[in-house]
Amino acid sequence: MPSKYKILIVDDEPLNVELLSVYLGDTYDIVTSYNGEDALKKVQNECPDLILLDVMMPDMNGYDVCRTIRNDFKIDFIPIIMVTALTGRADHQKGIEAGADEFLKKPIGKFELDKKITSLLRIKKQHDSLLTEKNKAYHYLDYVGVLVAVLDIDYRITHINKKGSDFLGYNSDKLIGREWVESFIPKDSVNAILKHYGGLVSGLIEPYGYCEFPVIISNGEERLFRWYDSPLLDDSGNATGILISGEDITEIKKAEKQLQEYAVQLERSNDLKDLFTDVMRHDLLNPAGLIKSFVELLVEIESDDYKKRLLGNVNDATEKLIAMIDDAAHLAKLESVDDISFVKVDIHSILAGTVDGFMHQIKDKNMNVKVRMENECNAVGNPMIERVFVNLLSNSIKYSPRGSTITIEVADIGDKWKISFTDQGDGVPNASKSSVFERFKRLHKEDIRGTGVGLAIVKRIMDLHKETIAVDDNPEGQGSVFWLTLKKDS
Repeated sequence: MPSKYKILIVDDEPLNVELLSVYLGDTYDIVTSYNGEDALKKVQNECPDLILLDVMMPDMNGYDVCRTIRNDFKIDFIPIIMVTALTGRADHQKGIEAGADEFLKKPIGKFELDKKITSLLRIKKQHDSLLTEKNKAYHYLDYVGVLVAVLDIDYRITHINKKGSDFLGYNSDKLIGREWVESFIPKDSVNAILKHYGGLVSGLIEPYGYCEFPVIISNGEERLFRWYDSPLLDDSGNATGILISGEDITEIKKAEKQLQEYAVQLERSNDLKDLFTDVMRHDLLNPAGLIKSFVELLVEIESDDYKKRLLGNVNDATEKLIAMIDDAAHLAKLESVDDISFVKVDIHSILAGTVDGFMHQIKDKNMNVKVRMENECNAVGNPMIERVFVNLLSNSIKYSPRGSTITIEVADIGDKWKISFTDQGDGVPNASKSSVFERFKRLHKEDIRGTGVGLAIVKRIMDLHKETIAVDDNPEGQGSVFWLTLKKDS
């Protein structure tokens, strides 16, 4: 920022220019002009911080100069004060329409002039500072390793970040306005992705859900991307487009295939499990954490509500990605453990904390959670049993309809406690009851996208406890009862 602000004074009367220069010369750097055409050249060459613009000038009046600066030069943030002897309402309206920020009536008093200039320059300084910080933050986001783009309701690209342009192999100006599905989706995937986008827009598919679709890049190669998409809604809740964010997982998929082949050769050795866990935690979790940090930075400095909503969508999708990576890494770690230690655990306290931790989701779905148990229910277990309760309650909330009831009950069955989670969801078909706890098995795939790791983690923890975990039908109607046993603390 220069030591002095630069002010351009434009008036065809030299005496007026001289008077204003005397008023302002000690405080500001002064640039002068005596006609509209010359003023426009000075705007481009001198880059003034503020313009004092006379209205009544020959050839090109002040309205025309102001309109050219705003529309043709596309300079929105140079404050323009129109200096005029005209006081009619229509004249002021004409100045506003041309893009003027303030008006001063001739003859001009020094006090009023100083007051208006100081006010407008303060606003400009704040705007320039915000713009600098925003551009810096967007620069960071551009280099995060995820494609982020906005599609309008006709699936045309209205915005794409630099990384997305790099992924696709085009300059951004070659991408804006292009129809996404027609231009970049292979023909054999078009119907599936149109169904996916249609479900997002109509609300039939939950936002931020994980899915995989290929795209065609500039050299004609197909690359597989993992997507976390969300509809964009206006203030009335109507869809205005879709926010898509994806990462190229082509090489990851190739690596996964190689790992699978290697796993068969090594018969699922613990060495491979440790390697996989390290990949999950370091090669995937760290970049996801960086994305979240940059997005949180953007949210803090962004003042535009629409952009804040877009950034909020990206942040929500990133949080879900981190949770999925953490679940998968946690399961891999559990599978490498054979023995665990046992202590006295307070079931009452753990369940109370679990329900309290989900209270936001419970209220959001207008659900009711009932807990039936004795005040003291102590068991023999490992502290990781809390993860079992968390996953089972999360599962019940996720798959149960709005306004339904979830019942958690701890029953005395002799030397053990039986803890059950009863929901009013769609239930689990008999054919799936034996496999629902297997890794990557998940029901309702058409409605809710996820990894299916949560119940696998539950099963592994219960196996380490040498206790039972199972699912039955809700005896009182629609839904399921997930239940487990724990030994009492004697």
